[in-house]
Amino acid sequence: MEKHELRAVLFQLELDRRRLLQPWFSGLGLTLGQGQPRILARLLQGDGLTQRELADACTLDAATLSRALDRLEETGLIRRVENPGSRRSYLVRLTDAGREKAVQVQRGFDKVDELLCQGFAGEELDRIQADLGRLKANLEQCETLFGGKST
Repeated sequence: MEKHELRAVLFQLELDRRRLLQPWFSGLGLTLGQGQPRILARLLQGDGLTQRELADACTLDAATLSRALDRLEETGLIRRVENPGSRRSYLVRLTDAGREKAVQVQRGFDKVDELLCQGFAGEELDRIQADLGRLKANLEQCETLFGGKST
């Protein structure tokens, strides 16, 4: 495989994954492009994160995260509470409705993961994960190449 073909395959995989998830998340009233599903899924793993921790965990910039949190708060899915450890930040928590929605979000992610990995043995998936990890490490080593961080 040519190097440029790898880039095209990775890009197409992500587009196809998003195309599969879009109707599911739209049906839940969520916007995929703003990271709302990622935010809810991450908070389902454990909420009470600062906005900075959540931005890092979801690989979203601060402005995008802030807009997404505003929308999720307006729809009653999350709430921001005072951070006892810092007067300058808030903790983001799921509401009961947000927890229910996050479970549905996770079901969508799980289904696509299941479809994506169909027909692969565990050892094959381990190898793919290791190889992709190497690609990610290569990008992280050259994060200054284009004047910024790659992650």
